[in-house]
Amino acid sequence: MFEVVEVAYLPLRQDSSEILAYNAPDYPVRTGGDPLSIYADYAADCHWHHDFEVLIADQGGIDYYANAKRVRLEEGDAILVNSRRLHYGYSAAREECFYRFAVFHPLIFGSMTPISAAIDQLASDSSQDYWLFSAQTKDGREAVQLVDTLCQAGAPEDAFAFLSAACQLLSIAIRQNSGDGAQADPAWAILRRMLSYIQQHYTEHILLEDIAAAGAVCRSRCCALFREKLYTTPNIYLTKYRLSRACAMMQAGATITDAALNCGFQSTSYFAETFRKHYGMPPREFRGMQS
Repeated sequence: MFEVVEVAYLPLRQDSSEILAYNAPDYPVRTGGDPLSIYADYAADCHWHHDFEVLIADQGGIDYYANAKRVRLEEGDAILVNSRRLHYGYSAAREECFYRFAVFHPLIFGSMTPISAAIDQLASDSSQDYWLFSAQTKDGREAVQLVDTLCQAGAPEDAFAFLSAACQLLSIAIRQNSGDGAQADPAWAILRRMLSYIQQHYTEHILLEDIAAAGAVCRSRCCALFREKLYTTPNIYLTKYRLSRACAMMQAGATITDAALNCGFQSTSYFAETFRKHYGMPPREFRGMQS
């Protein structure tokens, strides 16, 4: 049974994967859409889950990160992100984009069937992290239309339309798959454990040693993995994650002081200084924009 969990931001399972709030119980599908500006720095949090994810850029372009690869979606383009990949959408230029998305768990195809076996093989392929579909090409338009159908058919009563579109889209992905059966890079599992530690303990005092210990690696290896895979440092990632959680609290009506002290900042003044440095505005201005 799939439980619909009403939560605000990135609740995690024990394996550090995100728990998604599906559209309905026993139907592991979630659909929605947002402007990228709901994030103060025009960047979602880096996360992963067992579900496949599709996204279509309706108005404006969007940059995308998937397992250390960066790709650009122009308006009208779509992307399919493979299962169990670290990913997030963002705008390097902090420009608006209106997008729609759909996520669906592999179990929607059932288990112990030829289809589920093919899907599992696709998800397990370590070399294929995403598929980009351009609306400007003949081959891409079919896939973009299928992504559009998935984003619109999120209700349980649309299950047949959703399954049909999902099967067709994944069939395209399988045909385009360039995987060579390479073994998965164990560094990703280490990095996911360290990110999970940050996401579960960001309200506490965290040292670099703590993050490294979560991945069972030394400090230098920890820093090297963050640089290699996320293009940042552990401390910068931690600070940005705390800021994003504080933004979420203020969007929900929390005071600046409560947001600061409940997100791991030792003082309101330090929080305000860090917030201004990162977002280019004081937290008071950001909070005022939410009302």
